[in-house]
Amino acid sequence: MKKLWKNKMFKYGLIGIVLIALGGAGFLGYYRIARIQGVTSSYEINKELKKKSDSYKAIIYTQDRAFKNEVINELKKNLVDENIYIQVESVEEIGENEIEDWDKVIVLSTVQSSDPPKTVLDYLNKHKNEEKLSIYLTADSGAWSKDPGHLDVTTAASNSENVTVFSRKITEALLN
Repeated sequence: MKKLWKNKMFKYGLIGIVLIALGGAGFLGYYRIARIQGVTSSYEINKELKKKSDSYKAIIYTQDRAFKNEVINELKKNLVDENIYIQVESVEEIGENEIEDWDKVIVLSTVQSSDPPKTVLDYLNKHKNEEKLSIYLTADSGAWSKDPGHLDVTTAASNSENVTVFSRKITEALLN
């Protein structure tokens, strides 16, 4: 081994391979951290309608990211005069609420490593036949590569030009 280590070509080659591996690992680590979705705080839209028996009640499960926050803000503007109470929750809370408690359940989440977060995926599979469930996913590729096919899912890249597309589709889902 000493003889091999004294060979300059071997030494520099090994050091180069180690540096490339460390650089690649650093990039992948940074990419993963940069793509982490934040946890949104719970809040309500059209709060005054919560207690009204004739109001439509919906829940939106989402994540705290600029794109998703823009979609929700546009939804607020679109629904200000509608008879719809909306509770916004973090996707981490999705398993704790019963779908039967809502007139509509909206999931606005992200596809990472080819799937939505595990809690979301479990919920989607559990309620795959529910008419009141609408799913909106963002993915860098604009597609959910492992879509099981039995769900009605809208998927697109989280680009600013898609904010209106998502908010319009969610508004339509809530009004129908």
